[in-house]
Amino acid sequence: IHKCNRMLLLCVIFQMPWISKFKTEGTVDYSQLTFDPGQNELIVGARASHFFALPLQEAEWHCDEFTKGACFSRGKSEEECQNYIRVLLVNGNRLFTCGTNAFTPICTNRTLTNLTEIHDQISGMARCPYNPLHNSTALITSSGELYAATAMDFSGRDPAIYRSLGGLPPLRTAQYNSKWLNEPNFVSSYDIGNFTYFFFRENAVEHDCGRTVFSRAGRVCKNDIGGRFLLEDTWTTFMKARLNCSRPGEIPFNYNELQGTFYLPELELLYGIFTTNVNSIAASAVCAFNLSAISQVFNGPFKYQENSRSAWLPYPNPNPDFQCGTIDSGTYANLTERNLQDAQKFLLMHEVVQPLVPVPYFMEDNVRFTHVAVDVVQGKDMLFHIIYLATDYGTIKKVLSPLNQSTGSCLLEEIELFPLRKRQPIRSLLILHSRSELYVGVRDQVIKIPLKRCSYHKSREACLGSRDPYCGWDLLLKKCTTLEESVRMSQWEQSITKCPVRNVTVDGGFSAWSIWSACSHNDGGTAGSCLCRTRACDSPAPQCGGEQCHGISVEVANCSRNGAWTPWTLWSPCSTSCGIGFQVRQRSCSNPTPRHGGRVCVGQNREERYCNEHLPCPPHVYWSAWSAWERCNVPCGGGIQTRRRTCENGNDCPGCGQVCHDTQYTR
Repeated sequence: IHKCNRMLLLCVIFQMPWISKFKTEGTVDYSQLTFDPGQNELIVGARASHFFALPLQEAEWHCDEFTKGACFSRGKSEEECQNYIRVLLVNGNRLFTCGTNAFTPICTNRTLTNLTEIHDQISGMARCPYNPLHNSTALITSSGELYAATAMDFSGRDPAIYRSLGGLPPLRTAQYNSKWLNEPNFVSSYDIGNFTYFFFRENAVEHDCGRTVFSRAGRVCKNDIGGRFLLEDTWTTFMKARLNCSRPGEIPFNYNELQGTFYLPELELLYGIFTTNVNSIAASAVCAFNLSAISQVFNGPFKYQENSRSAWLPYPNPNPDFQCGTIDSGTYANLTERNLQDAQKFLLMHEVVQPLVPVPYFMEDNVRFTHVAVDVVQGKDMLFHIIYLATDYGTIKKVLSPLNQSTGSCLLEEIELFPLRKRQPIRSLLILHSRSELYVGVRDQVIKIPLKRCSYHKSREACLGSRDPYCGWDLLLKKCTTLEESVRMSQWEQSITKCPVRNVTVDGGFSAWSIWSACSHNDGGTAGSCLCRTRACDSPAPQCGGEQCHGISVEVANCSRNGAWTPWTLWSPCSTSCGIGFQVRQRSCSNPTPRHGGRVCVGQNREERYCNEHLPCPPHVYWSAWSAWERCNVPCGGGIQTRRRTCENGNDCPGCGQVCHDTQYTR
């Protein structure tokens, strides 16, 4: 059977005409997306600027040179010492935004209709991270308080959940206390009823067997004003609980690291995407949690450790069903009903928040999900939940949530945003239900994807076979339409009882070779130039599980190779056995030898150094010069004259100190 007969999902590729992209020259890091419902405009936050996309209105916000210079002096790079927008919040007719500002965070309030109009500027400390790579989250309540979860210092070692602005006193989590926060990565925050909820992952302080990461739901009361005498300027209502998302079994397979959430307030339902730990095999899952299940855990017992040597044990909750009630009078008037000693000790809940169903809604191996968005769609007979999942390799998966506990989820399609070899990670994901659009932020652009694309299906079979909750077959119009576009609901067909099957598998094929062109290569740490030609696996591109092209996609020829030195030889023996001498070592330009115009080696091929500098030779033993002849030993007649010499620096001179044959002279 031909591979095209396999039943697989629909693949949507980046060339589709309804995928639109927006970018501006020189702008990168489209990591913050929000929506202004009053103006019906998308607001985008990027590095050094932020702007409306519809219609385009741009406001640049660069670091000044002094701030950048201070950043450089602290050892940060040019890339890090920029202004990255990390907080982008619509508050009435104002836009509150914060940027890293070259590791000197700063925040501004701007007019939504004129982004260049700044009303005030305040410090971004405890409101925005210093480092653009640090995860953070923030929200503004209707009464004007800013709740932020971020690192409060330059080094990122002081994470905190912090409240500022508005009419309530500023509060934070306890500083440098791992039982409050233990190296957290903040994910999201929500204003729900009496509480502000924070979702994050952190090192599990209660885990005794090595280091691991757990996902958390944390919350604080919005009317918390801190303690008196104890826990002053500190939350008295902070609690946290573990979120469980695991594949059931005799030994459950845990997805411990929360990466993203999406909250449906009308259903009080939270979707979360979880991955395995970073040093484990990549795998991801989607779990859903009822707000009531989270609240139930917060009403239950605490997990408490008396001291560092004690075990973690359950402890009864002194305030079950706590709803942020306050004390009316006395020393602690207006404080919450939580005892301050209890608030200092009891932070972690004993029970674990369990998902809505035991099995994750959707699971996939060898991939890490990074962002999630959910749309609730009215079908012909029921409501459907569509989950959009961003992957770490730059695609969007469209998943139909399980219809009931007995059916599984369906992967409806995967949207390819980039060519295969040009994929890049997704930095932000925003769904606009009112406009049925999905916005995707990547490094250098924003991509808009319409959620409803029923006209893509040209036949009744394709329309109904897609199992797409947005679409149905209109019997009167004889085309695939949305429910809103249908003439009459009774004449609108939709069948979503099982996952879609498609007969559209395409194996990849190579294009023709490109012309030869200059290219660079790296040869053991040295750069050179070559002639290269390439071909792409796009004629056709593999789709829907089709096989990749087999063979090489790049050919390289005539590579120049820069020369490199061999290692130095060992030093030669010293040229002397005592006293100052010298040693020699050598190397050659043959590791590799330069070729095809490559550079020759730079430097000396021979080095010399002194040796035996501190090993003097013993003194030299030698004869002194002969003395003058002495007078003759007799005044007349035959006599003898004598001359002498001495042995210097010792007694080992050869011969003796006198003439072997005395000379006689007569007068």
